Amino acid sequence: MKNLLTILCVGLISLFVSSISIADHHAAPRTSALEGFFCSFNEGKDMGDLMKVAAEWDSWADEGFSDAYQAYVLSPVVSNRGDFPLDTVWLGVAENQEAMGAINDSWMANGGKLQKKFDAVSTCSSHSFMDSFEVVPYKNIGGPGFVQIQGCEMKDGASMTDLMAADKSWSKWMAEQGMPGGIYRWFTGVGDARESTTDFYNVFITESMASRGRAHDMMMAGGFPVRSAAYDNIIQCDKPRVWVAQPVGGKKAS
Repeated sequence: MKNLLTILCVGLISLFVSSISIADHHAAPRTSALEGFFCSFNEGKDMGDLMKVAAEWDSWADEGFSDAYQAYVLSPVVSNRGDFPLDTVWLGVAENQEAMGAINDSWMANGGKLQKKFDAVSTCSSHSFMDSFEVVPYKNIGGPGFVQIQGCEMKDGASMTDLMAADKSWSKWMAEQGMPGGIYRWFTGVGDARESTTDFYNVFITESMASRGRAHDMMMAGGFPVRSAAYDNIIQCDKPRVWVAQPVGGKKAS
């Protein structure tokens, strides 16, 4: 299985945070638009330099964007740099793709000075758009978290109906067992690598590494067979990575 951007997950069927608190009235499943910039620090630069520019961007975004947008900087916690030679991922979240497009229009028209400051800190190898679907809500939505992601492909003959039924079964088990964490699914889209065969990313997010570890222990104590029964005939996923997601601001919904 070939993935360009797999970054985080606990080995359970998961998917990432539509972590912007715009439109709490959304009907289930909550959906949102994502964009990712995949970057490495320039020589002599580090996270402190990036956060200084991000703070300027946060102030600019309040007036610079017409639509709600929340951003996070993801940095690796448990990963193989040989597979994923990245220092950071800038993850942006908007209500839908039209809003994401308007945000990109505003940035291209008016964000040039700040873009040069970002470029002085990091070199970004790719920029892509995705769609996020919520399976199990993350209780600390909008806050920091530890995120696990794995890239997945649909198996031959499997349908989205099958996947949704499996999600329902797995979510029920999690609730019955009191397993911590939120689950989201990121569907790949514009900007993904041509050679990538990934259909979506499963994402699992917790407030701490201890909570992530608790969920893993619950998998070892009986969760893996339940998950396998739900998903093994539907999807095939690669090995997970763990990153920490730090909110860096943006524009709140009016």
